[in-house]
Amino acid sequence: MSAANETKLNDSDLCHIGPGTPAGEMFRRYWLAISRAEDLKEIPQAIKVLGEELVLFRDGQGRLGLVGLHCSHRGSSLEYGDIEEKGIRCLYHGWLYDVEGNCLEQPLEPAGSTFCQKVKHPSYPVRELGGLLFTYLGPAKTNPPPLPRYSALVREDGTRLVLPPRFWDYSWFNFWENVVDSLHAYVLHRDSRSERSWENAFWRHRGDHHLDALPTEYGLKAIVRWPGPEPETEYVRLTTVALPTVFSLGGRGEEDLGFERLLFVTPADDNNFMVYTSDFIPKDAANPVDEREKARRASPSAANVKEYDKRKYVPFKGQVWKEDYVCQSTQGNVGYRRENLATSDRAIILLRKQLLEAMETVRNGGTPKGIIPEAKANEMIFLEAYRAVLTKSQVAQLLNGRS
Repeated sequence: MSAANETKLNDSDLCHIGPGTPAGEMFRRYWLAISRAEDLKEIPQAIKVLGEELVLFRDGQGRLGLVGLHCSHRGSSLEYGDIEEKGIRCLYHGWLYDVEGNCLEQPLEPAGSTFCQKVKHPSYPVRELGGLLFTYLGPAKTNPPPLPRYSALVREDGTRLVLPPRFWDYSWFNFWENVVDSLHAYVLHRDSRSERSWENAFWRHRGDHHLDALPTEYGLKAIVRWPGPEPETEYVRLTTVALPTVFSLGGRGEEDLGFERLLFVTPADDNNFMVYTSDFIPKDAANPVDEREKARRASPSAANVKEYDKRKYVPFKGQVWKEDYVCQSTQGNVGYRRENLATSDRAIILLRKQLLEAMETVRNGGTPKGIIPEAKANEMIFLEAYRAVLTKSQVAQLLNGRS
């Protein structure tokens, strides 16, 4: 069927990421984070990515492999297989697969049998960068696009921290559109923040803020601004997204200048996703990580919970991640829920538009936004993000794309 005759894509298509779906095919054009390198030990690691059940391992030669979870013989799980010099061996009948999915041995077949040469097990390329492991599940397995060299993953002038992954049990997109919804933090996370000048400054000017969303080469910038501490100045919070699901969040101000936090979101299936976080702290710069993690990981406060409050997720206030979970997991899937987008949703509107355009581009056989061209394969990519006080002249330059 030609693209012209296919059904027009809409927001509900963002929720379905399995093989053959528009969003699933889009995701399969990009590199996706699937594990911390330090978490891959000497045993196989079962994972699910874009609805596919897979097993991740490092063979005896140090090569990374990502292959189908179920043995091509009779379906036993390779999560329980043995890792050997040349690959991974099924525990049931001993079939041996290398990292490219070639079946090397079938020990119970007759001597001289060449049947193993007819078996091709599902496999995908894996690469390591900055302490994370990435895979490409697309059609160009032998010649995938370049793995983006984001600055937080490749800089060498400081310390890199790859935090433990998070696993959530709702639609990936509910989390993803939240990352450009900068204003929610000033309402939802009021009780979990420390005494910060930024949030306090915002509330002094409630209703007098602006949110702008600007397209970039790889995605978009979300810019929140409001009256600054001096005439002709503004507080500015800028975050950047690279398609499909990379998010840059900088420091809180000048004291954290140069700090980078990158989030990588990878759907496991329609109702589960993973979040990987890489922090880079320049040499001699302040380290905001410990303070940030206190609010994110702290136990929610039960001090003011009524004894008759039996709501499922209570208590939740006072812990950033659980506050986000309560809102995002209960809102329903995009395209199926009833909603009314407002002025403060400009960045969300642009994000949805860009993802739908990327899905349509892939459906038409093209290259979607955010793919790194071969000519820039070795370039370091900096995704701008910061909180700062700027002059109105600087803000004007920022909004005109000259930051």
